[in-house]
Order: sequence, then structure tokens, then C-alpha cells
Amino acid sequence: MAQKIDKRDWSKPWKNPIVLMWFGVLMAVLMTNFFMVGMAISTNPGLVIDNAYERGKNHAAIIARRQEMEQMGWQLRVDMPILTEGRAERVTLNILDRDNVPFDVDSATLYFYRPSDKNLDGELVLQSAGSSGQYMADFELPVKGKWDLIVEVVKGDKHFSIGRSIMVQADS
Repeated sequence: MAQKIDKRDWSKPWKNPIVLMWFGVLMAVLMTNFFMVGMAISTNPGLVIDNAYERGKNHAAIIARRQEMEQMGWQLRVDMPILTEGRAERVTLNILDRDNVPFDVDSATLYFYRPSDKNLDGELVLQSAGSSGQYMADFELPVKGKWDLIVEVVKGDKHFSIGRSIMVQADS
């Protein structure tokens, strides 16, 4: 029986299957890295803070303020529709005391923060809707993506706030 003789020329590297396999692995790794860098740039979730160390030092005061707010028993109910970039929507805030009775406050403010762009941060003062404890405003965010919201109400020297993150939809 005649033995098969391999007559392929392996001296040309681009015809060698092992070289082609390693080149394919290298290209897959590079494409994955470019994709991950692109996603990291376009979906940066980090909130921009100028002095994180100084802000973190007063952590005990923040915890004490949270406990004080819990003892007050106020409830802030925010009716916020699903927001679309560039489109104004009505936001309604209902303020209730410990016994679920609506009451008025001196001011109600909605603060909005774009985690990836400090220049888009802002605030919106909510106006009384006529009913006791009800405030509203038309609210519009210019860019799709993640936003952090804080609603703060003030009555005398008492402050109460709640926060949440939302996703603003793209305009279709």
C-alpha cells in the first residue's frame, strides 16, 4: 500500500491553517475590545462629582437626615409618564402626611441629572395644581438615556426628598 505524501507547501505563512487560526483569534479579540470600548463610551453610568472625597466625608449627616425624613412619615407620590427625548410630558406630585392626608408645602422642586454630562443637569420648580398637596409641571429632557431625578419638598425648616433613575426613550 502506498503511503500518501503531503505535497502542500507550508513555507507560505498565509496558507498555513495554524497561522490562519491564530489570526482569526486575534481579530475576534480586537473586534470584541473595540465593541466594549464603544459601549463604555456611549453608556457611561458614572455621575460626575467635582469633590467626591469631601462629599463622602459627610456620610453620617446624610444618614441622620434620612432617618429624620423617615420619622416625619411624609409620602411623595410622583406620577411620571414614560419620557421621550425632546417631548414635554406632565409630571404630577402628590404630597401626603403620615395619615395619608394631603398637605401643602413651601416649595417643590424636581432636580434632574445626566450621569454622563454635567452640562445637562438642571431643576424644575413644580407649581401648585389647585388641590391641596398636588403640584405639577411640564417636563422635557433633551437627550435619550439614563437620568437621575430627585424630588425635594420644603416646608419651613423641614426638607424631604426622594430619588430615582429613569430611562428616556428615543424619539421615533
